[in-house]
Amino acid sequence: MAKLFNHIAIVGVGLIGGSLARVIKREKLADTITGYGRDPERLEKARSSGLIDNYCIGFGQGLEDVDLVVIGTPVGTIVKQAVEIAPHLKPGSIITDVGSVKGKIISEIEEHISRDICFIGGHPIAGTENSGFESSCAELFENRICVLTPTESSHQAALDTVRKLWIAAGSRVILMDVETHDTICAAISHLPHMVAFSLVNAVVDMQNTEQNIMEYSAGGFKDFTRIAASDPVMWRDIALMNRDKILTTLDFFMRSLDELKDALYAGDGRTMEALFKRSRDARRGI
Repeated sequence: MAKLFNHIAIVGVGLIGGSLARVIKREKLADTITGYGRDPERLEKARSSGLIDNYCIGFGQGLEDVDLVVIGTPVGTIVKQAVEIAPHLKPGSIITDVGSVKGKIISEIEEHISRDICFIGGHPIAGTENSGFESSCAELFENRICVLTPTESSHQAALDTVRKLWIAAGSRVILMDVETHDTICAAISHLPHMVAFSLVNAVVDMQNTEQNIMEYSAGGFKDFTRIAASDPVMWRDIALMNRDKILTTLDFFMRSLDELKDALYAGDGRTMEALFKRSRDARRGI
């Protein structure tokens, strides 16, 4: 693919930002990548490893000729950073993000930034429980879905350019309205994390001084709760920003759990088998 940008800024050179930087370098999509963050030591490590070409602390410099800003920080910081960055950009520049919540972020950003700057909400549905650019890889987005959530205010040319960026990363790009995106993510991403966190806490609470239950955890427990090792600050912000939709999915989950609990309490093996079969068949269809 031909070069898309002269200068890209990546705010938050972590797992997602670092992996995207690797894609940009591999595909030669930009001449220069500048990393922005708070920790100069880590940014210097990213620069010396070849992920980025240079770096800045704060947003007061180096943005004047940037064509694209990718914000890869926790969702609770995205609005504040976009609003701080926008006045330093040239007209026509694009800001995009990688957050798994879109509605609140997009509405607040579009309210506060100039129409000369286009914000395109983005969410690559990829990642691991690990964080940091040390875990990044250019293949992270291959054969994964990347959702873009344009609004009536979005510039078509900017949308097309961001779409090309994610196609170059190997993603299947889907356009979606923000409400649908946040509802889907609440069900297939946010709810599983809430359940995993709660399950681990429940088992920890069951432990006593004489028996460490966690020592006996094997494949099933470890596999199911892998995502409970995710960044607690990031997931706190996601939960708060998509609270209403997560609460709705939790209601569905609690009803399902109650149905199983009632069958178990009643010794109703037929109902339990039917519930397990329904779940198995649905899972096999994924």
